[in-house]
Order: sequence, then structure tokens, then C-alpha cells
Amino acid sequence: MNAARPNVVFIFADEWRAQATGYNGDTNCITPVLDELAANSINITHAVAGTPVCCPYRASLMTGQYPLTHGVYINDVPLSPGCNSIARAFGGAGYHTAYVGKWHLYGSPDGKYGRRKAYVPRDHQLGFDYWKGFECNHDYNDSRYFFNADPTSRAWDGYDAFAQSRDAAEYIRQHARGDRPFMLMLSWGPPHFPLHTAPEQYRARYTDRPIALRPNVPTAHRAKAIADLRGYYAHIAAIDDCLAIVRDAIRDADIERDTILIVTADHGDMRESQGLETKLFPWDESIRVPFLLRWPALHGRTGRAIPIPLDAPDIMPTLLDLCAIPIPGRVEGR
Repeated sequence: MNAARPNVVFIFADEWRAQATGYNGDTNCITPVLDELAANSINITHAVAGTPVCCPYRASLMTGQYPLTHGVYINDVPLSPGCNSIARAFGGAGYHTAYVGKWHLYGSPDGKYGRRKAYVPRDHQLGFDYWKGFECNHDYNDSRYFFNADPTSRAWDGYDAFAQSRDAAEYIRQHARGDRPFMLMLSWGPPHFPLHTAPEQYRARYTDRPIALRPNVPTAHRAKAIADLRGYYAHIAAIDDCLAIVRDAIRDADIERDTILIVTADHGDMRESQGLETKLFPWDESIRVPFLLRWPALHGRTGRAIPIPLDAPDIMPTLLDLCAIPIPGRVEGR
């Protein structure tokens, strides 16, 4: 594949704040794969989730629009299946398109999470050729998925982020030498709570490990923060190994130079900073996300930090522009 038509592998975790990364100086992190990637990537240091909740981010990622335009301004509001999605834009330009993992765009209009375990109809999969996902589930060790138009519920093997990463790696291997480029999105559920459900080998790393807290954690919240962060960082260590599965697939297929690889998150998490437990709030821990972009054909093997603001609606037009694909007129991001 030539550099004018690069592949795209877009990986995003759920609730992973930018501060909880080794390359950003968090001594709690065991993230050697991520840190190596950061050393030879473009690091967008001011990437944010302007609406730091799962569904609004995902709808903005898919449409390039702000929540008051696409309508998904809180969780479990359905995104219109007729939207001009990123998959349809890439597909219309001749790309294979794939999505693996948590979806959270079908919504639950009953207001009671009624669709979270339901089959997501094909038209609500927004034009992806290959769709292997599920609406929403945070039991990472008992996780199910649906494939394309088949309403049969199937089980991911073990801790689902590993199974999803292996599936993404197999997709890369199968499409690496095709006559068309591909755009693949991989959506991990961790490190979103529940916080103590990472595989035991990762939890064991943090059983007695001292945890350095951010200075804005109030004294009265320190014990809870330490207990919760042990699980949070165990999940992060696990998805670092998941990242290695995808990275190795790209390397082994010899498509590293002409593949745009992005690692980011839908939003951050407070984890007792400012005395607050989870996302939603306009503090750095909630809105700032990691955003690493590696494309050796563009910037070589040298990493650099770029302090430009980037919000969720900016991702779709940025990727389309990098791939020389026309940006739909209704896109609001830059």
C-alpha cells in the first residue's frame, strides 16, 4: 500500500485519562509498549473529550459533529443510523472498514439500559463492512458479541480486550496485502470500572505496590483512591499487552510504514481527584486523553509532541484528510 492510501488502525480505550500513562510521567504505570510507541509517534498533548461521556464521544467520532448536532449528548441516546459516518466515508473511497469491540451507539430509548445486551441491527452498524461488537457490557471476563447481520450472541474468550485484539490482529493479517487499504477501529472496555476485574497476573503486580496519588486528591479520599487505582492500573497494564498484539500484527505484515496507528481514549476518569469518583466533570483528569499517532511515512521514526487542541469531532476530518478522502459537508470538526 502506498503512502497516499495508508491503512488506518484506530484503537481507543474507555475511561483512560492522559495522566495515567508512563510516557506522561505516571510512575504507577507499567506500560512499556505504549511508552515505546510514544517515543516514535506524534503525541497530541492537548487532545480532549469535550463531552467526557462514552456515547457523546463515540457519536462525535463517527460523525465529526458536536453532540448538539448529532443529538447524542448523554449516554444511551441512539445515534441516527442514516448519518454520514466515518465508515461510509472511508468505504465510499474504496477502503475496507472494520469495527471490533464496544459500540454504545445503538442506545436504550427505554431509559432503562434495555438495549445494552441486544443485537445491534446491521443498519445501526453505520456502514462497517466487518462489525464484531456489542452495545455495552463491562463484565470483561463474561463478554459477548455479535457479528455483522447474525443476531446470534457469541462469547469472547476470557478477558475480552485480549480476544478483541487478537481478532483485530487477524483482520490486519488478512487484509495487509489486499488491493485495497483498510480502516480498522478497535474499542476496548478497560480501564473503565469495575476496577478489580483485570486478569490475576496484572492485579498481582499492584497488590502491594505503592500508589502515587495526584496532588489534587483530598486527604479524606486517599484510601479509596489507592484501592481503586490498584485495579485501574492493572487494567492499563493488561491493555498495554493487548496493544502489543496489534502492533506486532502490523510489524509482522510489513505494513508499518504505510499504516496510520492511533491510540487514544473516549474520555478520562477522576478517580478521586478533586474528590470526584468518575468522569463527567470539566477537570483535566476527565477531559484529557492520550492521543498518539504513528505514521512513519509522514514523520519517520522520530517522535514529537504537538500542543494543539484536538476534540472528538476533529478526528474524522483529520483522518479523512490524511488519507486524501473528501470530508462530508455536515462535518463540524477541523
